[in-house]
Amino acid sequence: MNGLIDLLDERTPIYPPLGRLIVVAGLFLVAWLVTRLAGRLAAFLVDRSVRRSGLEGSTVDTGVITGLKQRETAISLVQTSIAYLVFGIALLLSLMTLTGAQRVETVVGASFLAIILAFSAQRFLMDVVAGLLMFFEGWFRVGDTVSVDPFDVQGVVEKMSLRSIELRSLSGEIIRVHNSEVKAVRVLPRGYREVAIELYVSDGDAARELVERVARIVPVGPTQFVRRPTLEEEEALDGELVRIKARAAVAPGREWLAEDFLPNLLKERSEEGLVVHGPVVTLVDDLATRRYARAAYTGLRGRGREPSRLRS
Repeated sequence: MNGLIDLLDERTPIYPPLGRLIVVAGLFLVAWLVTRLAGRLAAFLVDRSVRRSGLEGSTVDTGVITGLKQRETAISLVQTSIAYLVFGIALLLSLMTLTGAQRVETVVGASFLAIILAFSAQRFLMDVVAGLLMFFEGWFRVGDTVSVDPFDVQGVVEKMSLRSIELRSLSGEIIRVHNSEVKAVRVLPRGYREVAIELYVSDGDAARELVERVARIVPVGPTQFVRRPTLEEEEALDGELVRIKARAAVAPGREWLAEDFLPNLLKERSEEGLVVHGPVVTLVDDLATRRYARAAYTGLRGRGREPSRLRS
């Protein structure tokens, strides 16, 4: 650094203090360029992964999406780590330039500077450790829909770094949370809420027609009904009572569409006397259902019982 400063002083009409400032500015400019290059390289790699997996405008296998999320998470982490590294090096070299130190130990060993760095690095190191643990334990990935406790903020993970995570809420807000402040993360693996709608009706044919008619008029989109209500199950309980079960999916944060809007719409569009009870709306998940069925089956087997419905 001193050689470069001397060169500027000798070959250009620049005063020595100004030469040091030019070198410092150049260091941070190089760091900024390296960070920008890393960002462009990361975007290129993600775009290439999207093209290869065929995600553009089509529905693909869940495993392909999961693999892409893992790559995006790793790329985001590497990109931000490079930014921290190059700017940290630029800061250290700038301090050496401004103080005229010949060795790194001279700068780091200064008592006052060491105290300042220790206090400022304490929170940073806590964030880094927490970020590394969350990354290697696979708490979530870029592209996952998550809810972060204790702040109860919800959104899609757009960026993950060693220091923080960045979420985009359903209303478009950008939310950043320090890694060390994350106490728990609730992840929606599919990115949407799946609901079951149960109706107890007096006429099965009329109820099926009602569900199909309502399904055609509900709002559909990535931030509304992700999947229209579809008839899943019909069970005749007796000659005058039939149980109808339908399934639908809504965007997280739009649960009111399934819990309030859809039941009211079904009641308004039904014939008088058709709906005996309901609609009853519950949040469901097929994997959770299988896990709870397995747990219940294991518990009942321990008591000498093996119900056939749980075994299936």
